[in-house]
Parts: sequence; C-alpha cells; structure tokens
Amino acid sequence: MGLVQYEEWKIGKPLKILLVGYNGARNTGADARVAALTEQLKNALGTEQVELTVMTLDAESTKGYFAESVRLFRFTTFFFFSLMRAASNHHVAVICEGSTLTRTFADALTLFFCETAGIMKRQGKPCMAYGSEVGRMDGWLGKLCKDMCQETYFMVRTEQSLRNLKALGLKGHIGTDTAWTFQVDEDGAWANAQLHHAGWNGKQPVIGVAVINPYCWPVRPSLGRWIKAMVTRDFSNQYDKMYFFQDSKQRRQAFRHYLQEIASAVNCYQHKKDAFVVILGMEKLDAEACRIIEKQIEGPHTVYTSETCDVFQMTELLRQLSILVTSRYHAAVLSMEHSIPIVAVSMDVRLDNLMEETKLHKKFLHHVDDKQLKERVTASLLQAEIHREEIAAAIRHNLAIYKKKVEEMGKFFTTWTKECFS
Repeated sequence: MGLVQYEEWKIGKPLKILLVGYNGARNTGADARVAALTEQLKNALGTEQVELTVMTLDAESTKGYFAESVRLFRFTTFFFFSLMRAASNHHVAVICEGSTLTRTFADALTLFFCETAGIMKRQGKPCMAYGSEVGRMDGWLGKLCKDMCQETYFMVRTEQSLRNLKALGLKGHIGTDTAWTFQVDEDGAWANAQLHHAGWNGKQPVIGVAVINPYCWPVRPSLGRWIKAMVTRDFSNQYDKMYFFQDSKQRRQAFRHYLQEIASAVNCYQHKKDAFVVILGMEKLDAEACRIIEKQIEGPHTVYTSETCDVFQMTELLRQLSILVTSRYHAAVLSMEHSIPIVAVSMDVRLDNLMEETKLHKKFLHHVDDKQLKERVTASLLQAEIHREEIAAAIRHNLAIYKKKVEEMGKFFTTWTKECFS
C-alpha cells in the first residue's frame, strides 16, 4: 500500500483533483492563477466529472475566490503530514504555483512541490505541474527534484524552463501561465469609485507602482534565529515559525536605494504628466515596501495592498491604470488584458521572460540592481507615452497567443488524465 492508506479512483466516481500551490498568503498572483485554473479544469473536464480541492494556508484569505463546489484544504508551513493526508485522499495532483522548481524565494517551497510529486509517485497516481517555471537546479535539491519528480509531467512557461527541465531528465512541454484568463467586472466600477474617493479627478493619467523587497529572499529555516527571536522578542525578519528572511546592512541599503530610485522616476513622470500615483502591494509581504515608497511620492497618490484588497479588487485596479511600473510578474500579467504599457524593474526570471516574449525588453526592462535605475525608468516611462499604440499592439498579439495556449493546456490535461486512468 506504500506510505499510508490512500484512495484510488473507481469508474463512475468523480475524479478528485488536488491543486497544490501558494494560496492563502494574500498573494494576488498565486490566487489569480489558481482561481483561473479551477475554471479552466471545470470547463475542460466537466463540472460533474471532477471534485477540485485547493490547498490553502488560510481558508479565510481565499474565501470567495472559488466556486462553492471547490473545496479548501488547510495546511501550514510545516506541511509534511497535511500534504500526505491531502494527496492520499485525491486521485490526481496538480502543482499550480508558477515558481515550481526554483531557488528564488525559498527552498522549502520547492520541497513542498517535490513532496507532492514524490507522494503521488509512490502511490502510483498522476501528478502534473501546470504552467510552471523550472530554474537551474543543482546540488542536493537538484538530485531531489530528479528523484521525486520523475513521474510528474510539466507544462512549463518558457523555452528556458523546458531546457532546465530536460537537464534534470524530466518530461514536459511548453504551455503558459494560467492567470491569462482571470476575469473581473470589466466596467471597473469598484476601482473607479476607489480612485475618485482617493483624489483622482477622472482625467489624470494613472501610474501604478508595484514594489517589493527584492533583497529579503530567499526565505530559509533557522533554529538559531528562531531561538534568538524567542529570547529577544524581535520577530521583524520572521516569515513564519522557523522560517526567516535574509537580512544584512548591505541588503537594507540596496532595498532603500531601489525604492528611492523608483520613487524619483515616478515623481519625475508625475510632475511632467500631472499623473495620479497608485502604489500596489500585490502580496501582503509587499506592504512594508509600499509604506516606505509612499513617503517618497511627492504628488497626489494612494495605496492599495492585498492585506485589505482581494484578488478581484487588485486586478480591477491594475486594469484602470494608464501605465505600470512593476517588480511583480503577475501585476504585469493581470494588467495586460487592457494593453497597459509596462516598465519592469525585475529580480524575477518570469518577469524577464514576459518582457522578452512581448519584445518590450530592450526599452522597458530593467533590474533592481541597475546602477542608473532612476534615469532608465524615467526614460522608459516617457518612451512608453510615445510608443503607447505600438506597445498595446504587441501586448494584444501576445495575449492572444497566451490565451490560445491556455485552451490547448486544458485539452492536453483532459487527454492526459483519460490516458492515466484508461
């Protein structure tokens, strides 16, 4: 029977699919991906044929994101036993976080997905990574990925991810992100009302600024830091339990410089264009960066974060913008439905890839450690005004391709599941 007693699918019964991602942390992108994916899977397989369960760190934080038929399964950052229980009660696992096999944010996140793959492999059940990124994985974690994900099929986002996947000896093909089909009320009534209430006059261009702390990653477990925090009662760098962000004087200086440079560029644009500034915290972890940069914005502005705004509200706000400066990949993804010009300040290979795919990287892609970030972002913002129609056309062209790929992924998943259970 393997590790534990587990459920097997029987003909005539609904197929139980477990969606394993990073939900419940008030991460707008992660929630949009999975909300869109649940609709895609129901449309592909038929509502009566499947039972969908989404794993979440906090059920309250994801309430209202999914149809009533979608179940929620709570887990914690010490996930081994809860993940075992969830996987054992389902017939298929779908790993639905974009940063699936990467070391950008936390090795523990990769371990979470590897454990999912390993449990399903041990129980002889199918597992798919859906719309994933795969980085260069070496050392002990690379070996673990090779072993645990041997039977997992990957639909990756990019050519580079596919190359990295093949280097691990794993199988898959190119798909895309699932969030391209995420929908909200197109009239934007809520967002418009919010912006007017915050001081927007209805005519000013609206510049969005989605900032992060690029220098606190990766999160790592540390028993020593946890003991010290318990003694000193200083939990300022704690992510959760024994998991801590990176911290040093150099990192704090780099963080301040990054925010100062972006704020200066936004102030310059605001003065030239009489723009209204909307600061956006796409994940609740971004709230600190939003509070700091707000103090540096000189003209009319407002702040919205996912601490208080849900995934639908944040997406509505993004789609009311005139232009976007972003370090968040999914801020770009969710804004593109309205062909909004994007200036990226990236630490994330997903954002790099998106800008390259849309052919916007030469003029509108920068990185958090650029020495002349203010000058380059300012120049990009002004260039975007000149080339607005050209940018919109490039975004519309690629958006159609992405949505077509989403449709193809649904068809592939349907065929794949039928083959797995034939």
